[in-house]
Amino acid sequence: MREICKHADTSMNMIHHYFGNKEGLLHAITDSYGEKVFVFPLKLLAKDPKSKEDFITRIELVFETTLEACIENRLVLMITIREQQSPKALIAYMTGFKAFIDNGIKKGFARKELDSEMITGFILDRIINQVQFAPWVNDEFGIDSLNDENYLKRWSQSNVDVFINGIAN
Repeated sequence: MREICKHADTSMNMIHHYFGNKEGLLHAITDSYGEKVFVFPLKLLAKDPKSKEDFITRIELVFETTLEACIENRLVLMITIREQQSPKALIAYMTGFKAFIDNGIKKGFARKELDSEMITGFILDRIINQVQFAPWVNDEFGIDSLNDENYLKRWSQSNVDVFINGIAN
């Protein structure tokens, strides 16, 4: 807390006044993070897909915008993971994404057998792991997986391709 106060140029009394305690501050930070990361993807998921092409395009955009937002807010993402926080916006994101996929299934844009809850978790896991393990990828393979735009585009497209088309012929 002292380190946070030092960097924020404030006192422990102010932190306690506004947030109550360390946990209150942590919740405020992770909730703010969640709103920053998931606001645009949630807007993309809010409307029903009109066609299979619209369904796929929006999944691509959700994937890319969520990845970009997680990269931009990676330090708070790491704290959120370490402290096992679930920002309210993350719950809304998962619920909205599940509903979007369920709509796609109902309209015939995706297979009926898909487990939409597992699929949304799969996508979020891929994105979080990409951000979380970026330092290791850089050390082991020399790939700046958070800043190399060509790599990020290929990575996003490959993940969306596996999500949309699967692996087997």
